[in-house]
Formats: sequence, C-alpha cells, structure tokens
Amino acid sequence: MCTVAAVPVQGGAVYGHPARECRGSFCGLVACAAQARRGPWDGIAEPGLDRALRVHNDRVIEANRQPGILARELGSMLQTAREVASLSYDQAAARLGCEADWLVRVETGFAAAAPEEVARILVEYGVREAAAADTIIDMARRVAAPPPWLAPHTSRMSAANRDVLLVEAEATLAQLHGFLLIPYLVQTEGYFREIAPDVHHFNECDVDQEWDLLSCRQAHRPAGVTRLLEVIIDESAFELRLKRPETMADQLRHLLALTDSPHATVRVIPKDAAFWESRGHNFDVLSFAGTTDRIGVCYYPFLGAELASGDLYGVWALIESTSAAGPAQSRAILERHLAALS
Repeated sequence: MCTVAAVPVQGGAVYGHPARECRGSFCGLVACAAQARRGPWDGIAEPGLDRALRVHNDRVIEANRQPGILARELGSMLQTAREVASLSYDQAAARLGCEADWLVRVETGFAAAAPEEVARILVEYGVREAAAADTIIDMARRVAAPPPWLAPHTSRMSAANRDVLLVEAEATLAQLHGFLLIPYLVQTEGYFREIAPDVHHFNECDVDQEWDLLSCRQAHRPAGVTRLLEVIIDESAFELRLKRPETMADQLRHLLALTDSPHATVRVIPKDAAFWESRGHNFDVLSFAGTTDRIGVCYYPFLGAELASGDLYGVWALIESTSAAGPAQSRAILERHLAALS
C-alpha cells in the first residue's frame, strides 16, 4: 500500500449533510489544527492535528506497534487537562486511584482510556464543565471503536498510512481529484486490479489484500451516513491503455452511475483545459461533521504519497471554477469515451 500522509487544509464552508449536525463529530480533532496551547482552560486549543500528521515515514513502520493518531490526540488532550489543573503525574494518579505509569501511557497513546474513564478523569481534574470536555469524551469513543475492517491490514502498513485511513474513515465529504488515474474511492475492482501491480510496484502489492482494504474504505459509512463524494477527473485518466478495454468501460459506467446518485457529483476536466502544475497529481480533500476545517491527502504513483505542501482546498476550488466542465458536458465526455470502447 502507498504510504499516505496528510495535512490540515483550512478555510471554506462545509456543504449541507445530515452528519454535519451531529454533535459527536470529528471537530475535536481538526478544529484547532494550527493552534497552540495557551492561557486558561477555555482558551486552550486541543493539540494540533498537523503535529500528529506531519510525520513522513521514509521506511514502513508497523502500524500495530505505534499508537494511532486518535489515541495520541486523546492522550494529548488529557495531558493538557492535567496541566491546566496544575497536577503532576503522581498527584493526578493519587486523585484517580491509578498508577502514574498507566497515566503516562494514556497520555502518550499507548494505553486506551474508555469514555467513562475519561469523563471521570475530567471530573477529578475539575474541568468536566469546560467547553472542550465533551470533545475529549467524544474522542475517547472514537478511539474505542476504530473501523473494524482496518485491523487485519495494520501489520503491513506504515503508521502514517494507518493514521490517514483512520482520519478518512471520519470524513463525511470527500472531494477527489484524479489526474492520469481514477481516484481511489471511486475505482472499480477491475480497474484497481489492473493498475495495482504497476502503481504499487515498489510496495510488493498483494492485490487481493489491497482490494479488500479499498473496497471497505469505499463502503464505509462515517457517522452512520453515506459519505458525499465530489469527483473531478482529468480526461487524460480515461485514455489510460488497459489490457482489457472492457475494464475501462466498466469504470466509465460506474462514474456515469455516480452522476445519477444523490450522494455524488462527477465532473471532467477536458483535454483542452489549461494545465498547471498544482493539478498534476491525485489528491483528496476531506471534510468532517461539525467543522469547516479540512485535511488534504496527496497520492503519487510509484512514489507513494507525500505531505500536501499547500492549501489543497484552494487548489480544488480553483480547478472546480476554472478547469472542470459542468455536469452536462462532463457526462457527455464520459459517454463519448464509453462509446469509443464499445
């Protein structure tokens, strides 16, 4: 699997969706990604997502030997609460009736505290009524219930990749940009199986395992709702020569079906659209219930994925407004390519 990394992308509004109204949201993790700790409790931002995500692995680190990003964020939040209460580890442990070593492990993400334990910790620290308390308890719930389909795959992926999939699993809106290749979350099985050995060449890809993981990612329902997809694909992606033309035809039919879905839009960048470097790769912009902040993920064939170097939502919005064709023209382009394969 490609090593994937992500960075927060700020700005803009989140489109209307039932999950946006959920109080149990991802906002505790992303709402203050760029903020530092400061002042009294109500002025303190939860620890930044960027600090946790901005780790680019040059080699694969087994994810099941590293605490997940949600556990690390929860631990950092609890550390902030303890420091606001001006308690040492020994003092906090005495209040809680636990070992200081367990508290250290919780704050570093190596031990999990259940939601009810987190609530009691906040009570003992005297900060249960603080504005951020419910966010911290909500984070504990998420740590306790990661996507069940992820566990069988963590031993063969990097910690950074595992963390990004945990974040993706929370996203209720995914804006996908494809250049040369169809974006992962809308790939068909046949298309994926044909391109995977080449795209994942340096990762000794097991196609069956990788498809099982990708199909679970595609079917996942964050916050119990169907994820919204906004897809923009450069027309060059449809000109990829596959061994079986029918494979591309099936992929095009799938994209056409998505255009009829209430949960997805598909737009195409025509071949004659002006090219500029920032759109010359695949990337996703992920949005979450309850917050307008976003996280960007960049994908690169062969090289894997790297940290986004700028505001990916800004790039997305520019592509959408200046390069992508409208829905009707986009559908016509898809139909034209499908007809050429018939």
